Amino acid sequence: MRYRLLGPLAVDVAGRPVKIAAARDRVLLAMLLLQPNRVVTVARLVDAVWGDQAPATARAQLHTCVSRLRRLLPDTIRTDTAGYRAAVADDELDTLTFAELVTAGRAAAAGGDLRGARAQLRTALDLWRGPALAGVDSPAAQAHAVALEERRDAALEDCVDVELRLGLHAELIGQLTALVEQYPLRERLTGQLMTALTRAGRTADALAVYRRLRDALDDELGLPPGEQLQRLHHDLLQPPPEPAAAAPPGPGPGGPGGSGGSGGSARLWTLPRDVADYSGRDDLVADLIAQGRPDDPDDPDAAGVPAVLSIDGMAGVGKTSLAVHVAHRVAGRYPDGRLFLDLRAHGDQPPLPPHDALGVLLAHLGVPPARVPADPDERVARWRSELAGRRVLLVLDNAADAAQVLPLLPGSSACLVIVTSRRRIAGLDGVRPVSLDVLSAVESRRLITAVVGARAAADPTATAEVARLCGHLPLALRLAAARLAHRPSWSVADLADRLRRAHPAAVDLAVDGRSPQAAFELSYRQLPPAAQRLFRLLGVHPAGELSMRVVAALADLPAGDTDALLAQLVDAHLLNEPVAGRFRLHDLLREYATHLAGTDPEHDPATRRMLDYYLHATAAATKVWESNHDREPVDFTDVGPHVPTFTDMIDTRRWLDLEWANVVAAAHLADRLGWHRHTVLLPRALWGYLFRNSMNDVSLDLHRRALAAAGALHDPDLVAMAHNYLASAHARGGDLNSAAAHLALLVAHPTWGVRARSNLAYVYFNVGRFDEALHLLEQSLIGVGDGWHVSVQWGALAGMLRAVGRVHESTLVAQRIIGYGRAAGLAWPAALGAVELGASRARLGRHRQAVLLLSWARRQLGGDVGPAAELEARCYLGASLVALAANEASTERGLDLLRTAYEDGQQLDPTVACQAGNTYGEALAALGRPAEGKLVHAQVLDRAMRIGHRYEQARAYHGLGVCTDDPRLARRRLRTALELFEAMGTPERHDVRARLERLERLERLERLDRSHDQ
Repeated sequence: MRYRLLGPLAVDVAGRPVKIAAARDRVLLAMLLLQPNRVVTVARLVDAVWGDQAPATARAQLHTCVSRLRRLLPDTIRTDTAGYRAAVADDELDTLTFAELVTAGRAAAAGGDLRGARAQLRTALDLWRGPALAGVDSPAAQAHAVALEERRDAALEDCVDVELRLGLHAELIGQLTALVEQYPLRERLTGQLMTALTRAGRTADALAVYRRLRDALDDELGLPPGEQLQRLHHDLLQPPPEPAAAAPPGPGPGGPGGSGGSGGSARLWTLPRDVADYSGRDDLVADLIAQGRPDDPDDPDAAGVPAVLSIDGMAGVGKTSLAVHVAHRVAGRYPDGRLFLDLRAHGDQPPLPPHDALGVLLAHLGVPPARVPADPDERVARWRSELAGRRVLLVLDNAADAAQVLPLLPGSSACLVIVTSRRRIAGLDGVRPVSLDVLSAVESRRLITAVVGARAAADPTATAEVARLCGHLPLALRLAAARLAHRPSWSVADLADRLRRAHPAAVDLAVDGRSPQAAFELSYRQLPPAAQRLFRLLGVHPAGELSMRVVAALADLPAGDTDALLAQLVDAHLLNEPVAGRFRLHDLLREYATHLAGTDPEHDPATRRMLDYYLHATAAATKVWESNHDREPVDFTDVGPHVPTFTDMIDTRRWLDLEWANVVAAAHLADRLGWHRHTVLLPRALWGYLFRNSMNDVSLDLHRRALAAAGALHDPDLVAMAHNYLASAHARGGDLNSAAAHLALLVAHPTWGVRARSNLAYVYFNVGRFDEALHLLEQSLIGVGDGWHVSVQWGALAGMLRAVGRVHESTLVAQRIIGYGRAAGLAWPAALGAVELGASRARLGRHRQAVLLLSWARRQLGGDVGPAAELEARCYLGASLVALAANEASTERGLDLLRTAYEDGQQLDPTVACQAGNTYGEALAALGRPAEGKLVHAQVLDRAMRIGHRYEQARAYHGLGVCTDDPRLARRRLRTALELFEAMGTPERHDVRARLERLERLERLERLDRSHDQ
């Protein structure tokens, strides 16, 4: 069977089209196929088919529809206790095929396979036969259709990006021109058209396209183009760059050729062979080649010093390969010698002393042993005398430090020296060092493909996975590719599977005695014992960047000692410092350190110290958001010397933004180790940050683990605490039924009962049980005083009172919150109170006061309490600016605030998204843009129904009734809204009833007029 939604609804059985004649059957089938292999509830299907005009026999009629469809489409529709589901395979439904092709196309583009990406994306776009779900008459289905078409547009833009990278700009200009005319405010399409025109030599046309968009944005929205488009426009106005001079050719395939020199040419070429399939670092190679030009010895203004290039980096990062590759590219400029010497800083043999190194180099120049001076200073002088007037290239590989390198540097300005080292070499004056990082994902895939060939090119996804498992480290990549090249029966996916199962992965990369682990071992053995210990203990840290404080805690060292040891590891390239004070282990080095840590008797104590540090530091960071009573489970009596002290909210948020992922990883580690108390308390300490940033998936996962761990501890208080915070995560994610179920278990708990009742009030409010919500919240706030946590509950009470029309009482509660914040010297509780007071002023029509209050509140909330609270303030402020209508600019600003609150809310918080969306839709309707408002309200209705938010459902139905130009359909929507508002007892019922009565009165008059005409 084949089901097609990307256009008019169509079904093929055994290659023959099947006609779904009944309109209700088409709606039912479309709703089931929009959520394939998932149960769609009967209630939702009834609403999609009949809306608010569902008859009493709706369920029976729905069953009849299902029966008809089953006769046409056997084995497709399955029955569940809650509803029905459509059982379809991925290749039977065009929406699933489309999503799979788009995902594969984007992955191919990210991996550098542009032709494969284009083929996948164009195949996906060819599935579209017209507007999605055309002919399916259901607002619920059409809301999904809008989302599908947005995904199509995004895929089209991604495809155009790929085609531009392939140089197909000439073919794209006509298509892009039509698309820009169809979507004149879509900035990405405009930028793509400008790029295509520019590459076709039509810069003037590209600038004209930009001007049209700029003028349209200014006329329609009062906004300038986005920063990316402005940068593109700026670049078009710049003169073209001068063409770069071509680099001189390197030596031919025969090696050094016939250059002269005092010792004979056979002794003057000791460079190792270049790698034939060298890949990556193109810009760096070009830069090093440019730096490798010798001075002109006949030029009196020449610098007079040799060029010295220094390359450092971790073991296996490709330092020697890069140095040799560059040396071969510039060798033709140095006809008097191309020398290579391994200084053995990291190996089984001791480092080569400078005295002995000079002896080797002089022998390469043909100096007889008897004429090599024994005195160190005389040997240096003889070396530099031999090089005087010569153009010699010298590669000093695997250097230990500046003391080893300095005696070997020539005095001639016509020479080039390339030094490689695993350590950063300080003390080489006038040298700009290059610290190598691992390859990019694209470069890694190209390297593997260059070695392996067709197998890697045919499976870019598996090749990218092998590169990831190799940590994009060139040595690991080459070894993995070599292993694959010598095993023709393996696929790239086979190798990826072996690497995933190997622990550590570097163990499975050994080829002919070479392996990343062996290279790491050599670097590790060069460290002093204290640095070796610290490196081992870093292996207990689970992931991510480390701060100096957590390293000091896990190693149980003073801060100064820790800082010095970290500097040693950074200099040895066993640790990266991507930004000052933040450290990171490469993935393969992390595996190696974890392997070492597993055999260290300090493993468990160090792990415990690290987990304690994250627990106490996180609790200290979030403490300002909560009262001390709320934080009793976390013991502050022994926080350790390394836990930071937070002086203000900026420090707090900066620390949490940097460390939250580490805290999550620490909680997962505690769970894997069976350390139940940390598994419970780390999510509790981090809860405030996760909640305020609506990180619901993370919070759900952590608190589910916490609930299981609390049960294993047989601690009823910790079990109750885990239920409470798991409920908060469910509520924040819109799953209000699950939240209520967890909270209902706690209402009688001696410690958590009060909190559970207030949280349950929030849930009841969202599902429209206003009387119960108010009763619970008022009871939970009796005699509890003030405080941050209590201020939030008072704010919730103010919002509930305002929603049911008790605006005066809401105002008094908001003023109480502001008073507490001022008395405590805290701006953020006062800001929350100002949001509620501003909303109440707006409800009374005092919009100027509301604008002042809400503008101040937004400034306070932006960085302190979290984006969800700021979004609410933005929503209320935008509505007041639109209602105030002081001038056109003010109105447009208000509309822009509402639009961004709606868009940001969709990614942040479903409850706030519904509130902002309905407010935005109402503003659009008030400004004479009902078609746009209708679309927004339809999207909000779908979301509100999914999360069970009855109040916002009622607002969405009301908005749809206002924005619909069909009187019959408008009355249906308004009647549904009226029923919901009346059931909740909210004041909106009066406005809806009056509007409905006006429509019905107009209809009666129209009928009377028609009867008179007849």
